[in-house]
Amino acid sequence: MNLSNILFESDGKAKTPSEVRKRIVAFSYADASYQTICDSTELDKNGEVFIKCAARILSNFGMTRRGPFKDINQTNILLDCWEVVGDQVFEIHNLVLGSGYSRDRYLLEISNIEREELLANVWSVTKQLLPFTMGKTSFGLVGASKILFAVLPEIVLPVDNSQWLKVFKTVDLGDVIKGMVSDIQHWEKVIGEKLNEMDPQKKLTTLPSAYNVMAMAARPE
Repeated sequence: MNLSNILFESDGKAKTPSEVRKRIVAFSYADASYQTICDSTELDKNGEVFIKCAARILSNFGMTRRGPFKDINQTNILLDCWEVVGDQVFEIHNLVLGSGYSRDRYLLEISNIEREELLANVWSVTKQLLPFTMGKTSFGLVGASKILFAVLPEIVLPVDNSQWLKVFKTVDLGDVIKGMVSDIQHWEKVIGEKLNEMDPQKKLTTLPSAYNVMAMAARPE
């Protein structure tokens, strides 16, 4: 997976903190992402927070205009999603909060073995969501990644069609997250600063929420 155009230029030069901050400040989905990070701190067994957070993200990312999550169908489908993956999502969420690691930097603070197990679980949940997120003209992985970002914003990157096809070039969300982790580790080592501290407004504080800004900017024109 070649991620040289996200946090690094094609010649290998790291993008500067000022460039990253500029992108983050101008990011049009910052408020929705911030609300997601705040609201998903606690999940309930009934899935109310899940539905609230997922509906907001799907709406803000323009996925309720058509396809399986068109407004009229949204709540019922999200409730169905929760009934299938809720227990696993709840378990992953509680694992993060009870780990003692920083929620914002969880992906980088856990061990490689812990991360591999986590990504296997995330990919398992993703595949279970696909029957609900696939549409006649929609790429099911897009909806699945956005739904999971809505409740696990410290782990999952919300990936759109263009990113799947032209930036990450894979169909495995686990591979995307693994590549993101490696990219961030490399960038932070070169720059000497933390990616999740780049937002001067302190809205995009989780690693995936900050990385998403740069990943969206890396999409081909």
